[in-house]
Amino acid sequence: LMLSPLCRADNWLVDTGNDPPLHHGLSSFGKMVLAEMNRLGMIVDLAHVSVETMKMVLNLSKAPVIFSHSSAFSLCQNHRNVPDDVLKIVASKDSLVMVNFYNNYVTCTDTATLADVAGEAGAWPGCGVAVSPPSPAHPIPSVPTDHMDHVKKVAGAQYVGFGGDYDGVT
Repeated sequence: LMLSPLCRADNWLVDTGNDPPLHHGLSSFGKMVLAEMNRLGMIVDLAHVSVETMKMVLNLSKAPVIFSHSSAFSLCQNHRNVPDDVLKIVASKDSLVMVNFYNNYVTCTDTATLADVAGEAGAWPGCGVAVSPPSPAHPIPSVPTDHMDHVKKVAGAQYVGFGGDYDGVT
């Protein structure tokens, strides 16, 4: 269950980052909802929430959480993306960031390519893609330039996945 859609009308559970903070993370009721979600074994989705909410939920949750469609803030400074300090908490909590394909969250512009999300084809050894040594024209960068590699570098390979927003992103 994604926490943020529950608060779209009046922000009664969490701060989303779209508006000035009301709860500095979770409201009292939001903390109760989180505890109940943990008790029921529901997956908590932190896509769309503020950084304060990300940190609070990661620290309070008794189970791993996901970001079903978020990217790396270091590469695109959109409030919907996950900052590096939060990526480190994600790793410590065995949680998951599923990188989004939406242009504005990948490049902070109206256009993006798959390479902006997941790098060049063949750049990930062992991922089921035939890999050849990098040519001088296309070396594998030492500093990640795509969101998948960035999350992998900061949090770890086991904490990154592909995500999507189900609103017709092309």
